[in-house]
Amino acid sequence: MNDLGPSIPGVDAVAQSSDSERHAPAAARTAVHPLRSHGHAVEHDDRGLSPRPFPGPPPRWGLPLVLGLRRMLLRLADAITPPALAMFDRAVGVGRTQIVGAIARHRIADLVEAHGPQTAAELARRTGLDADALHRTLRAAAWDGIFALDARGRFSQTRLSRALCSGRLDRMREGCEYMASPAMGPAWCDYERTLQTGGPAFDRVHGADVWRFFEGRPHDREVFAQFMMGMTTAHGPIAASLYPFADVRRLCDVGGGRGTMLSELLVRHPHLSGVLCDSPGVIASARSLLERRGVAERVTLAPGNFFESVPRGADAYLLKNILHDWDDARAVQVLGNVRRAMEPGHKLLVVEDIVETNQSHGLGPVADVHMMIVCSGGRERSRAEFARLFESAGFALARVFAAQPIAVLEGVPR
Repeated sequence: MNDLGPSIPGVDAVAQSSDSERHAPAAARTAVHPLRSHGHAVEHDDRGLSPRPFPGPPPRWGLPLVLGLRRMLLRLADAITPPALAMFDRAVGVGRTQIVGAIARHRIADLVEAHGPQTAAELARRTGLDADALHRTLRAAAWDGIFALDARGRFSQTRLSRALCSGRLDRMREGCEYMASPAMGPAWCDYERTLQTGGPAFDRVHGADVWRFFEGRPHDREVFAQFMMGMTTAHGPIAASLYPFADVRRLCDVGGGRGTMLSELLVRHPHLSGVLCDSPGVIASARSLLERRGVAERVTLAPGNFFESVPRGADAYLLKNILHDWDDARAVQVLGNVRRAMEPGHKLLVVEDIVETNQSHGLGPVADVHMMIVCSGGRERSRAEFARLFESAGFALARVFAAQPIAVLEGVPR
């Protein structure tokens, strides 16, 4: 899923950004803008954003090595654990999701970070929660390494619990809140009918696709946007180093949200200028992010709807995590609109994960199931599936630059 969602009229999809706030100056760590909706304030959080590049990508072998080592250790643990116990541990995953989501939603890690080790009773007074229920929740989290529980009943930070603090570039607190939200839970509970029909559970349960669902729920929309923003701040430096952007002068980010991806490419490649294309409500919120990143004067804002048309005049068109939100027909519709805007010699750049049909490594297979449940026909795709989409829209797949967890697929007009 992309930063803010599709460019659908009337749907203000939302943001992009990630890693550790320590990389930004103090002034950049305080930008939280309140939005108003139905009498409630919704935080629009630009903390951690500055004109400096996001932290650089790890070596290409780094993430595959870490994920492979983790997988090997987990399999080793399973090999010496009774299989019924190992399966039970997996079956209670829904509980883990809700525990982590509750900690994120009530900002428990922020309170422990600010005030030091605290009992559940002390935390309950600060949050208005039930002390007994909160203690039992945090005790279960501590069993999983999220907080440490001492003999006096105090909970203190661990490496994992600190990942749930607010203001981090990776926006993992918002990610956990999103995954455990009332929007996601009922959709996953309708998994059986998706398994029987192939249709998206989210649409059935909520009576609307995910983008229209967010239209009247600004808080949920902003939480999702911040999560996508965090992912983009991790993916942006990878894409910036993977593709030879020296060959590009003017780049149009189609469905680019508030501009986190585009801004990172412009920060890292000073010769570039950009066009940011998304729905009018999203574009209206992009200026502050682009100014904070120091690239506003190099970006033209182009409100629109990528199902109808995209702006002309760029020599490369970027779609980051757009196509995996949609079925093949609608993905081809978007690509076709990009093709009509292009001249000979222009480039299409699709930034997505590549998930081969009969391979199970990396994060892609689990992300693909999430797309199956939440998005209307959404899916992760193999290289061959991308090639077919490109061909159907008038492109040829030229070059592929891959480094987990993303790839840049280059298309050229046929």
